[in-house]
Amino acid sequence: MSLREHFANMKLAIAAILPLLVPSVGECAAPTLTRLFPAGGQRGTTVTVTCSGEFDWPPSVWAPGIEVAAGEESGKLNISIPAGIATDRIWLRLYNADGASEVLPFLIGNLNEVAEEESNDSPDSPQALPQSRMTVNGALEERGDVDGFAVSLTAGATLVADIEAHDKLGSPMDSILQIVSSDGFVLAENHDDIGLDPRITFTVPEDGTYIVRLFAFPSEPDSTINFRGDGSYIYRLTITDGPFISHTIPSVVSIANPGDVEVRGWNIPPDTRVPVVPLDAVLLEQCVEVENHGDQRSLPGDGIGFVNESEFANGTRVRMVPHEVMATIATAPADAPLVLQAPTAISGILSTRQQVDHFELPLTAGLPLVLTVESHGLELPVQPRVMLTDPTGSQAAEIREPKPQDAVLTHTTAHDCIYRLTVEDLFDQHGDRCCYRITVRVAEPDFSLGVESDAIVVKPGEPTEVVVNVQRRNTPAGPIGPITIEAVDLPPGVTAAAVMSEVEGETAEKVTLSFSTDGVAFSGPIRIVGRASEPQSIERFARTPAKFDTSLSVIWLTATSE
Repeated sequence: MSLREHFANMKLAIAAILPLLVPSVGECAAPTLTRLFPAGGQRGTTVTVTCSGEFDWPPSVWAPGIEVAAGEESGKLNISIPAGIATDRIWLRLYNADGASEVLPFLIGNLNEVAEEESNDSPDSPQALPQSRMTVNGALEERGDVDGFAVSLTAGATLVADIEAHDKLGSPMDSILQIVSSDGFVLAENHDDIGLDPRITFTVPEDGTYIVRLFAFPSEPDSTINFRGDGSYIYRLTITDGPFISHTIPSVVSIANPGDVEVRGWNIPPDTRVPVVPLDAVLLEQCVEVENHGDQRSLPGDGIGFVNESEFANGTRVRMVPHEVMATIATAPADAPLVLQAPTAISGILSTRQQVDHFELPLTAGLPLVLTVESHGLELPVQPRVMLTDPTGSQAAEIREPKPQDAVLTHTTAHDCIYRLTVEDLFDQHGDRCCYRITVRVAEPDFSLGVESDAIVVKPGEPTEVVVNVQRRNTPAGPIGPITIEAVDLPPGVTAAAVMSEVEGETAEKVTLSFSTDGVAFSGPIRIVGRASEPQSIERFARTPAKFDTSLSVIWLTATSE
């Protein structure tokens, strides 16, 4: 079945069952959704999740990839997670005949799960965990809240404690994680590892009970210096003395032959390899999730691969690209630089002090080079200093920023020549986790489309206007010509005339689509597509505002009957 047929069938199914699932128009307002608790679950289980927000019960639920049933109690959802689902999160929204909530992430893990229980604030009364390998779903519910969890460990074990809160759930918390002895002494502490979310690895000195403790400040600092908390400070805390995946070697594979990759982290046997599988087929079929960096780190032809082992904590993602991928390097010294022929991708490791990796790039005059060096986006610590020099040794381009970010460099050469590229860490960080990914390619004419909201409502007699932002990437090969932009996968009764984004003028960077309905009720996903024929045929779908470096390429449409 083609993608277009899949969407058409889904539209008809939603339209047919909608009157049975939601109250008639006028009985309720569009639902809002502010929190899911717990904010995730274990593969192969059914989880009861409490929704926070404003809604009449039951609403309908959109959550591609998992099965969701509204419970009898208001706000309760029963979420069934397939055992083999190939993703670390899905997106969930509530909807009814009047509109839809925003989407929220729901994370998926492998370990047994438990809910936090109060009162666990004091070192004298932590919550005892029944196992040493668990994920705790909790919340810092009020100002000054401190949560502690006791776990029994054996001497020599490596304990990994990992928080998912701000960077993966959007919780407004800047948390601190500690390992505390049973008599209250702090043995290890971490503040920021994955963005504002902490992670600790701790070698257990002797058999005994240890406390994993967390508290938080607000992610947006204010004048109050105090531990904070409220109902939005939700988290998932993974505690394990078993295998925990941090990253893969390599972090990029070919779409044509993804094969397997080495997983690295803690408590993982050397040379453990795991297959790379594309992100769950249901998510891809419904065009739900795409990378959205906005700076050419990823392209529309790239894919997302998922790496997961059922007994390991923390699956991870790799990029899948439609071109050559070179073998991972441990080092590329100045006297033996590695040659990179665009387009290509390669993974590297800064494993030793003051390591600088050297590469040669044979470039042709007039071709615009796009070069990316990524680590922060891989949840790894390298803060890259990237330098491009010409054959005379003169600096052509450099990126060095004293803050965690990935490097994106563009350069057009005036002559055929071989450039030298060097990669190092700005602060001389080195070690097993100091990995990076290089992608080298020649820029091609392209464009991207973005909308300012992921949901719209259209009513009879009241056309709804949707602004579509257009970002053109012209190259010496020529500018992007006129782009025809239109809504597709619309249900019967809803129309939106196609519009043209011209090369110059007001429509070059922004156009407006006007949606109208004849009064047939509908609620479901649609897409907005742009097509250009000059200087080559290009088709791109509009993306919603980014969340966690990710966008949806579908937009939720609600058409009301009155």
